[in-house]
Amino acid sequence: YLWTMLHSLVATRPYGVALFLTRFDRSWLPPPRTPLSRISSFVSTVRRWLIGVTLVLGLLFVLLESARQFVMFHGCFTEVLAELPSISGFDFVVSETDCWHSPAVSVFVSWPGGSKRTRLFQYTRGANPVPAITSIDKHTIQISLSGVGQVDCRRDKWGGLTIRYDIGAVKYPSVRARLPECD
Repeated sequence: YLWTMLHSLVATRPYGVALFLTRFDRSWLPPPRTPLSRISSFVSTVRRWLIGVTLVLGLLFVLLESARQFVMFHGCFTEVLAELPSISGFDFVVSETDCWHSPAVSVFVSWPGGSKRTRLFQYTRGANPVPAITSIDKHTIQISLSGVGQVDCRRDKWGGLTIRYDIGAVKYPSVRARLPECD
């Protein structure tokens, strides 16, 4: 019966279905939209997008910051600046180690052909990163630099070898009375 009534309304009137539904059942139709409900819907959609974008950007920041922290604490790069063999019977190596924009130049000594090196001197570079290492006599050498940024540590003796220093200007001198000995 309902089907025939609906069919006769559609056949006789162009908007018969809408008329039929307004008289009987409109529950399946969405409520009419007012301008205020459209604005509310737009704000709700924008809010969902902003929350989603914020979560994605927050996660991306956490991942990138974790990678940066890992590199800062574990990413040291060492470059050998000079190898100076057979000065007063010892081999010297000058290298620069950069641990996240904190470069330090170190002077190492070893027995000729030996692989175990000992740090004699560490500093922050100035104008010239590689010092001049000269032999004064069989048991004494001199490390010379025209200037450095800062002296971190130094040794005055290593075994039977005496080390003298001729350092020009130190941009940031130590506040300590005596510099620590290099490890």
